[in-house]
Order: sequence, then structure tokens, then C-alpha cells
Amino acid sequence: MKIYPAIDIYGGKVVRLYQGDFDKSETFGDDPLEVARMLRKAGACCVHVVDLDGARTGRPVNIEVIAKLKQIFECVHYGGGLRTVADIKTALDKGADRVTAASIVWQDDAKDRLAVFKARIIPALDVKGGTVALSGWQRTVPLSFCEAMLHLREMGYDTVLVTSVERDGTKRGPDIKLYEKLSGIAPEVNIIAAGGISSLEDVKALADMGIFGAVIGRALYDGSIDPKRLFEEAANA
Repeated sequence: MKIYPAIDIYGGKVVRLYQGDFDKSETFGDDPLEVARMLRKAGACCVHVVDLDGARTGRPVNIEVIAKLKQIFECVHYGGGLRTVADIKTALDKGADRVTAASIVWQDDAKDRLAVFKARIIPALDVKGGTVALSGWQRTVPLSFCEAMLHLREMGYDTVLVTSVERDGTKRGPDIKLYEKLSGIAPEVNIIAAGGISSLEDVKALADMGIFGAVIGRALYDGSIDPKRLFEEAANA
């Protein structure tokens, strides 16, 4: 199972939000690069970067950090505010290996407009109240998560980042039923799980289900999960 430690950047700092609420944030580091070096030293090879400023404003704000992180990690995933083709191209040109995007993927002409980048885009399927959340989780659309997954599969995406918004930042454990359902209807799609992961047992439960990867944030920063042990076990699995 691939482990993607999350570095969520807001106001130049590494923070975690509670259920995506910008008014409920907790700071875990004043310097994203210092946090990145700590994670690399613990054994992380890849990193999942969320530009929260970008997600809130609708345009990438912290995009310059990509090149700096590429000097630390083998693989950098970047998302937040990538709502135009030009934004996606810029992020990839800056050095991102893959980008995560949500809003632009659901536009009517997305399949044609994004075709050239498709292999490097990971659609973000953010589930809130059983429906799909967009624009930094600030609005939802009347589309069930199952319908959304099937649509993404039909568009040809091989990997999808699935986040349970209600669990994100809560350490309540992953939404196992959500991942079981999505794995059942689209077994050929690699799912990266995010939201609520709080222990090694949670990670193992997802791995036992055949989940491709996991994004972990708060639990790595508050001591709930020992980063070094996590990355060692993932590497040896």
C-alpha cells in the first residue's frame, strides 16, 4: 500500500482542517519545507500537497513550493485551486508528478480538454453527506458518490482520490463502508483513501481491502502514528 503523507498549506503554514472547515484549523508547522524534511527523514518517498489557499480562492497560491519539494521527495502530488487547464499545466511544469483536481473534472467538456494530461491527473472524489463536494468542499452537487465513481471510470481514469469529508481531520477512522462500496462497483480503479485515518490498524484494514493508497495527515503530526514505523511497514508489506 502506498502512503502519502499530507502537507496542507494555508497562510504559509502546515495546518489540518476539521471536516474541511477553514474556521477550524490547527497549525502543525510554520515551515512546510521543514515538515517535509522531517517526513523524508522518517522514510516518506512521496507527499500529497494540498494548497488550501488555492482551494479557497479558486486559483493555485502556493504552487512555487512544488519545485522545492521535488528536491526532497521522489514523488509530489499537488492539488488545490486547479480549476483550469492552464493551472494544471503550470503545476506539472513546476515539477508535480501528478495533480489532484475536482471541479474541472466535472465540466461538460472535461474529457476532451484534459485528455493530454489524463495519465497525470488524479480526480478527487470528495464525499460529503453522500454526495460530491466541490470548490474546496464549499459546495455540493446532486450526484451520488457511486454515480461519480462510475463516471470517472468511464472517462478512463485509473486512480481516484476518495475523501470522506465528514471524517477528514477527525481521526474517527476511515469510512470503510464507503470504500467497500466503491471497490465493489469499480474494482479496476485504484483508490487512494483519505479522511479519518488515525492508526496503523486503520491502514492495515484498508490494505486488507485492497485499497491502493492512503493519505494521512493529522495522525502523523500529533503522534497517533509513528511515521518511521508506518513507512517501514508499508515498504515491507
